[in-house]
Amino acid sequence: MKCFLFFIVLLPLIAIPALAQTKLTEVDLRINNIGTGSSYASTIAKFGRPISREAEEFSCTGPNDTYLTLRYSGMTVGLLDDGHEQNRKVVEIVVTSKRWQASGIRVGATTKEIIRRFGEPVSRFKRGSLVAYNYVTPENLGIVSFEFVGGRLVKISMSETLC
Repeated sequence: MKCFLFFIVLLPLIAIPALAQTKLTEVDLRINNIGTGSSYASTIAKFGRPISREAEEFSCTGPNDTYLTLRYSGMTVGLLDDGHEQNRKVVEIVVTSKRWQASGIRVGATTKEIIRRFGEPVSRFKRGSLVAYNYVTPENLGIVSFEFVGGRLVKISMSETLC
């Protein structure tokens, strides 16, 4: 019986990769050339001093990980390190203002503009008046999401899968 249950659990893991031969639409979201993997130093050099910053312990790859949130007007940048500030890298960006251009797109864009720029989304989500178009980051390490209300872009986000 244990062997049968093991096979039932293992079967989807074997079958899904075989069926999933379609390449997912990847988006390398960048704001002023800052995106996934950018360093803390280059982030500060491009965006300047944030309005606020908040550091918190984060247990993912080790006991000394730190998640740092930098808040700017209309944008938040999240960075993760392994306890060494020089290793701090961008893992999350959220844009809610027209002030920031993300890979050629600004808040206020239409759904058609997003599809024209990035292609068909990997998935679409609808809840009430909110519609989201989702893409994957390069190498499928996270998600890029474009959220719309009334057909207009209100939020752009990129988030790496951390653990």
